[in-house]
Order: sequence, then structure tokens, then C-alpha cells
Amino acid sequence: MQSWRDALNADEQADVDRILDSALHVARTYLGHASEFMTFALMTDGSGRVLEMTADDALRKKHLNAQALLDQTVTQLRQMANISRCSAIVSNTRLAAQKTDAIEVRIEHRAGAALMVLLPYTRARFTGALTFGDLKLFSHKAEVWV
Repeated sequence: MQSWRDALNADEQADVDRILDSALHVARTYLGHASEFMTFALMTDGSGRVLEMTADDALRKKHLNAQALLDQTVTQLRQMANISRCSAIVSNTRLAAQKTDAIEVRIEHRAGAALMVLLPYTRARFTGALTFGDLKLFSHKAEVWV
């Protein structure tokens, strides 16, 4: 079976690695300050610099529609696709089968790779300390460069 890395050259692989590292760092920081975080996106510009994109304030309300937020995020990334090399959509999700929460990162590179990475985590009930599990990697469908 072909790995996503086989479809990318070294610079493109570096884009994916850099955006994944950035996504996990930002999500862990958010979780360190609150019990969850709003979906956000990252993209790399033409020079490889990682930029964060946040949702429209109209969607940042107490009873938000999670699907509407994801749809808007994909739309924003598509609008930026001509100046971006790589994108990531980062969400706080629940893994029902494992009975745990996870950071979900959907990464896509304009060269054709699309993958999803899950980082399970638990929060200690009384101390709030976070414990992270092992990264899980899955192939994913393209949403930005379709």
C-alpha cells in the first residue's frame, strides 16, 4: 500500500510535517486554557509560513452548528487555495468507541495528499492535567483541492 509520503517530494512532506506540528501545538495550548476549543484552520503560504485562520464571529456563539463551522472553514480554505500550499482543519472531537476525546487534524496538500490525524487525550477529573495518547493516521478525502 502506498503511503501519503510516497506521493509528495521532500519539500511537500516538510509542509505536511510543519502544519501538523503547528496544529497540534496550537490545539494543545488551547486545551491547556479551556476544556475544549473551537475548530480552526491553518494554511501555509507560498513561502511555507504557517498562518492561522479563525471562524467568522457570527459562528462563534454558544450554541454553534459544528457542521456550519466546518463548511465555512473549508470554504475559506478553498478561497485561499491559489496562494496556499498546505492546509489543516483542527477540531476537538469525541472518539465514542474509545470513550475519549481527541484532537482531529485534517491535512491536505495541493500536491494531492489528504490525511486525518487523531491525537486522543484525557483530562484528569480533579487536576485537569492532560494525558495524550498515540497519534493515529488515516487517509482522508480531499476537501480543499478537489
